[in-house]
Amino acid sequence: MDTRFNPGIPTMKNEISKVGTSQTARPVTGARKTVEEFKEMFYDAIDNVSDLQRNADDLMTKLAIGETQDLHQVMIAVEEVNLALQLTLQIRNKMLEAYQEIMRMQV
Repeated sequence: MDTRFNPGIPTMKNEISKVGTSQTARPVTGARKTVEEFKEMFYDAIDNVSDLQRNADDLMTKLAIGETQDLHQVMIAVEEVNLALQLTLQIRNKMLEAYQEIMRMQV
């Protein structure tokens, strides 16, 4: 599978940055600033996981075609991706739980 960047495909960063934006320009202050900072941190983390995945894929491809003999580095890269993905999924699950808890609150 070709994992090179394709400018025609939307990235997670672009898609997440659209969340919560409106058509009118408003000054970013208070809670809105906190939301913007959180979104920035979140899509940077997702892009980081994506970069780790691309790196591990490249190393596995190089190992398979014989360009490298360092199996240890490949396995370390794969485990890094595995741990990063597990962490990302746990964060997502916690965010969903928090959202569901907020929705259950009575006003």
